[in-house]
Amino acid sequence: MTARAELLPTRIFAAALLSMALLVGALAGLKPPLAIALVLGLIFVTVTLANLTAGVCIFAVLSFLDTVLPGGGSLSAPKLIGLMLMLSWLAIMTAGDREQRERFFSHPGFLFVLVLFVSWALISATWAEHPGAAIETFTRYLPNAFLFLIVFAAVRTRNQLLWVVGAFVVGAFLSGIYGLLVPPPAADIGRLAGAGGDPNETAAAMVAGLALATALGIAARGRPLVRTACWVAGVICMLALFLTSSRGGLISLAVALLTAVALGGRRRGTMLIAAFGAVLVTVFYFATIAPDAVRERVTHPEGGTGRVDIWKVGWRMVQHNTIEGVGAGNFQTSSIHYLLEPGKLVRADFIVDTPKVAHNTYLQVLAELGVIGFALFITILGFSLVCAYKAHKVAAETGDRELDIIARATVVALIALYAAYFFVSRDYGKQLWLLLALAPVMLDIARRELRERVSEAEGPALDPGRL
Repeated sequence: MTARAELLPTRIFAAALLSMALLVGALAGLKPPLAIALVLGLIFVTVTLANLTAGVCIFAVLSFLDTVLPGGGSLSAPKLIGLMLMLSWLAIMTAGDREQRERFFSHPGFLFVLVLFVSWALISATWAEHPGAAIETFTRYLPNAFLFLIVFAAVRTRNQLLWVVGAFVVGAFLSGIYGLLVPPPAADIGRLAGAGGDPNETAAAMVAGLALATALGIAARGRPLVRTACWVAGVICMLALFLTSSRGGLISLAVALLTAVALGGRRRGTMLIAAFGAVLVTVFYFATIAPDAVRERVTHPEGGTGRVDIWKVGWRMVQHNTIEGVGAGNFQTSSIHYLLEPGKLVRADFIVDTPKVAHNTYLQVLAELGVIGFALFITILGFSLVCAYKAHKVAAETGDRELDIIARATVVALIALYAAYFFVSRDYGKQLWLLLALAPVMLDIARRELRERVSEAEGPALDPGRL
């Protein structure tokens, strides 16, 4: 009986492998893309269960490759990856040791805000015109919110933090390379869309990737190969940003440069020179290299993209549904009801014929979830920004150059995304939520290393709790 019992897990595992092999074989004959997605998913789950940090790194890279990954519709690859990462975390936390289970999260009060935000999105289905859209939006918010717990469990050391930040940069680099190699659609004046599929969204991601690539390059002392790779990634991000011809992306770049100068500290002069150089490069490109159509689009924003008209309708939705909103994911469905009101609209077709999203993350959240959901969303954004800034302050006061640079770059990247999202709806963008989740981890690592230094010194030092 004992020998038979010992063989049981092995037999179950072998049977599971055989069943999975048969399933993959059948799918390969019927739907090859689905079979490829299943194999990649199994590899992802296996790697994540073995090493959660590696799973987060893979997720960081794949978050930039939406249009490249197989799948689509309600079961798109990004959704499945987020779901698998969440289930892997649950399995690890359930079967892990006691110490691992106790490392749940360092800010339990903030978890209450996350739960309220996700719950409010789900509850909004009860009054939404299209409840299914609200429920689908909930299924997109939930894995993103879980990233705070997943990243906190996966990233516990400085090296793990650097690996995840590096994976973010690799993802931005691959998206930029994909956009450079794959010809953009001629109908959109040749604007680079990258692997994300949208020029404006790609531009925002490129600015964040540029900030983090620059930081890794500066922090990589004594590692010339890493530094060179970071500079190359930064150049690709900058070039891809220009080729998107995104006005929002250029505004995001300007905000990022101003933030970097403001956080420069003793190196503010150097940062000012670098920012001035970036501005010169940008002006030179659009003045001499960019095609006439691109230059016209960037220098004359009144070209009629319809964004202002969509904003007008969105604000009407806010005025009529101030507290509760029209329901998560219902902006496109409900916008037509607010078309026939005083005020001229140039592009009514974006409301009637092909309903568009708000093209403004904050307006979208405010219109769909009301002031309650909007306040919770802004609290989430503010919490992570404050955490990243505090991590910079702790690292700066203790002389931790590497962590200080990464924390400053995270602040720059977050503020750049916040600025870019005034012109695009990305309230459940994977890059945004990954950086949001990294911020409290940085603060926890900075404070923990400070406590360790204080303990080793056995003398009076800084109080990490007040920073």
